[in-house]
Amino acid sequence: MSDLKEKPRASASADGVDQVPVLTGGAEPPQQQRTWKSYVWSSLDVSKEEARFLTKLDITLISSAALGVMIRYLDHYVFGQIPSNLILTRVNASYYIAFLELGWTIATFCTAAIKNTNHLYAVRFIVGLFEAGHFPAVMYVCSSYYKPHELARRNTLIQICTQVGPLFSGFLMAAIYSGLNNRLGMAGWRWLFIICGVISFPCAVWTAIAMPKLPSRAKANWIFTQREVELARERMPSETKIYTGLFKWKDIYRWHKTWHVWLFPLFFIFACQFGQAGGSMIFWAKSYNVKGKPPVFTVQQINLIPLGMNVIGIMLGLLASWISDGLPGARRWPIMAFTSVMAIIFSISLAATPVHPPHKAQRWLLYYLTPLAGCSAGVTWTAVNETSRGDPEKRAYVSAAMNALAYIFIAWLPIFTFPTYKQPYVSTGLYITAGFGLCAVLVALAIAYFDERDRRRAASAKDAEARQVIDSDGESK
Repeated sequence: MSDLKEKPRASASADGVDQVPVLTGGAEPPQQQRTWKSYVWSSLDVSKEEARFLTKLDITLISSAALGVMIRYLDHYVFGQIPSNLILTRVNASYYIAFLELGWTIATFCTAAIKNTNHLYAVRFIVGLFEAGHFPAVMYVCSSYYKPHELARRNTLIQICTQVGPLFSGFLMAAIYSGLNNRLGMAGWRWLFIICGVISFPCAVWTAIAMPKLPSRAKANWIFTQREVELARERMPSETKIYTGLFKWKDIYRWHKTWHVWLFPLFFIFACQFGQAGGSMIFWAKSYNVKGKPPVFTVQQINLIPLGMNVIGIMLGLLASWISDGLPGARRWPIMAFTSVMAIIFSISLAATPVHPPHKAQRWLLYYLTPLAGCSAGVTWTAVNETSRGDPEKRAYVSAAMNALAYIFIAWLPIFTFPTYKQPYVSTGLYITAGFGLCAVLVALAIAYFDERDRRRAASAKDAEARQVIDSDGESK
């Protein structure tokens, strides 16, 4: 796992794939001195030409990615993420992602017409196939365009849509059921799938026309000029190789000899369990209503009270990404370690305090602070994409594997750690979550160790290359 002496990929001429010319000759572009403006937003601290390009990229790529993620996260699946992301490296990214969205839209429309459970299983399986690859795909495209100090903020803007989607879904279901149930002879749940499809279709169209192709395949169009296409390649020299042909098992074997394949999925498996602590809040509010006594909270209040955690989580996620982009070297592991420590603190605090304290505000506050443990998702996605920057295929594989494995575990593990029939009396699950937090801290520190080692190796190699150039120039004179 610790073997990182992995040789660079063969040149284009050696492995039979095309290399798109880059004006800088493929060298790392010189880094200009950053000012305070870049800590507000990266495009405020670059030339007008680059700022114009980044603004266009934000409007097209981030908007299409965020809208697509929000719609997909009305519900979500994990099957097919890894093969989908590998396919992405070999096709037109914008059309492929739009195809996933359009397929999801059609299958969602079909769900409204099912007649029996067999139809439901078949159609929802198809929905899952189209949905699974979407989120890792848009994260991969973003990592192909943005530099390290620019990426976390954009990734987090997309990531928070995974919270906005379910939040919107709850209001949407309530509105459809109250306004459309039995309209035209159709039950409210059928109308729900129709409305979801109606919302999704224009998002798919926007993705097809607005999301840029990967830099290696990009061409000038009605949005981006030829100079901006060249600028994208200059900014990201590692993204200029066009991949074609079949995948090679020897590459997958080589990826599994590196730490990225093992540590990032392991961290994300632990981190995705942190939200279970805050998930108990709705059960806690319900538990105050006792039969035979006046209700303490109304049904509406019970549904609305936990939504405060979503709002806090969104704000904390954005703050974490801004801080991470501003750290020296745009390092990600400090945020990952911090959120894991917060998971330990607040899980133990909830487990060790009474479920019904004398003052409700005491436990209410603890629940509302649990998002501190869950605000590193966008930063983690940034880390996994940045640390495999030199190998786009590996980057696609690791990021998809990380997401898929995390959701596989979160699909069944809470059944045992936070069983519904015990809620909100789940102190055992809270202590287990604190244990996951400790494990995540250790994994984050391991990631920090290997990442720092890689940075030192890269710096040493760069210095050696510079000395070799100087020596060559001296000999020629």
